[in-house]
Amino acid sequence: MATSDATLRASEMKKALLEQIEHFEEDLKLEEVGEILEVKDGIARIWGLSSAVANEMLEVESSETGELITALALNLEEDNIGAVVLGDYLRLKEGDTVRRTGRVLEVPAGPAFLGRIVSPLGEPRDGKGAIKASTTMLVDRKAPGIVYRQPVNEPLQTGIKAIDSMIPIGRGQRELIIGDRRTGKTALAIDTIINQRGGDVVCVYVAIGQKASTVASVVDKLEAEGAMDYTIIVAANASDPATLQYISPYTGCALAEYFMYKEGRATLVIYDDLSKQADAYREISLILRRPPGREAYPGDVFYLHSRLLERAARLTDDESVTAGHPDIDKPGGSLTALPIIQTQAGDVSAYIPTNVISITDGQ
Repeated sequence: MATSDATLRASEMKKALLEQIEHFEEDLKLEEVGEILEVKDGIARIWGLSSAVANEMLEVESSETGELITALALNLEEDNIGAVVLGDYLRLKEGDTVRRTGRVLEVPAGPAFLGRIVSPLGEPRDGKGAIKASTTMLVDRKAPGIVYRQPVNEPLQTGIKAIDSMIPIGRGQRELIIGDRRTGKTALAIDTIINQRGGDVVCVYVAIGQKASTVASVVDKLEAEGAMDYTIIVAANASDPATLQYISPYTGCALAEYFMYKEGRATLVIYDDLSKQADAYREISLILRRPPGREAYPGDVFYLHSRLLERAARLTDDESVTAGHPDIDKPGGSLTALPIIQTQAGDVSAYIPTNVISITDGQ
């Protein structure tokens, strides 16, 4: 009896093995793995990822903690990659493993972000718990083409009579706020956000390289006026690495683009201020050993701001036209940009002020 049971089990095992062999499919997975050569000041030199592309997200595994930290490939050199670490670079060291993701940088987005304070990576910073995102948006996106735009002819009220009557701002426009420190640039921007109360405009305030106390006072002001219900704050504080200050305006723009592209709503984005973003980009570029130009800024600092501000637009209402755009789900939305630039002793002829003046529609 025992022999027959053993024979039965053997036949069952043989049958199962034959079925497995019949349905076996060869699954060979090749993965390109690199390692860190050096890491300093938020920049990592990576060897071994010869197929990586520019602006690709890389995953770095910390050998100390085991956590995965995101890096962004910026410099593609002959034998290594210069990547900016979008996290705590102090946890990384030479020899840590790096893997490609095959994706460019994205951030979560959706209506749940309204009323929240987030980091440049879309992570909550207000202690109110996790945010349930509807989708993800590309941080660095190509601006909509001429075909998908319509003329800027609908006003966006700032609530300041001198501006609204003499130099009105239109939905989809780029209007520069420029001046020395302590001249009321941020106050003007905050008043514009408060004036949208009761309307249909979604506001995004991007704080770049500011003190945490300054951001807290802005939040208190908006909450007191009931403006946080339709506002998102992207905060890259002065204590954050230059890498996060560099990407924060693009993150704010991506969050606003969700409402413009997906919901067809009017949006307002305030970048406070782009002078600090340019300084952060200069710091990153010098560490990456890119050739410095005027005032030690890299040669592509104009493109840094132009590709951001060109994303401001008023989309056409014609559904037959927007149907050809892969990102526009609902036509008629707009993104109005109010960049802020801080000058030194009223010098508007400096490098960054003249760049942004030439990109925007007025100041």
